This record gives sequence, C-alpha cells and structure tokens, in this order.
Amino acid sequence: MDDPNRALMALDKALQDDKRISYHRDYLSNLSAAIRQDKCDVRGYFVWSLLDNWEWNLGYTVRFGLYFVDYKNNLTRIPKSSAMWFKSVLRLKSDMSYKL
Repeated sequence: MDDPNRALMALDKALQDDKRISYHRDYLSNLSAAIRQDKCDVRGYFVWSLLDNWEWNLGYTVRFGLYFVDYKNNLTRIPKSSAMWFKSVLRLKSDMSYKL
C-alpha cells in the first residue's frame, strides 16, 4: 500500500491517507472472518511499514508508512490519519463484537 512521494503536495493532504485506512480495515475485516468462520489460527498482524522509508527498488519515491517522514526537516515524524485510525483499532476492547 504505497503512495507516490509528491514533493509539492501540501502536508495536510499527505497526512490524509484514506486509501491506506480502507486497505487495513478491509484486510482486518477479512482476517477477522477467517478467524471466526474458518477457525484460522492467526497470531499476529504487522503493518508494513510504520514509517516512510527508503526502498531498494524505488528509493524515496513512494511513501507507505503510518507516519509521514519529513525528509527536508530533520526527519520529523508526523502521524498520518491511518496511524490515528490504527491506534483507535488497537484500543478497542477485546470483545470481538465490534465491527472494523
């Protein structure tokens, strides 16, 4: 789940990553169904990646982290909307009746 690194994009727009939220929401919803309906033994879920970083094939041309890294401002890390969403999911009660 990556987004192009557009140097001229406004920061507030770069932090609003609804596509990434939809991706994780849909993935976790299907994962939840697999656990409940098919009794799959799932022991973890990892988001790739926590931070925007350098990729071997693409360098800094894509961003896919939950946190925006400002490469021009001392590598300042700023949470994207997906980080806030994921944080709220992690805080949900362990009651499996919630809907992702």
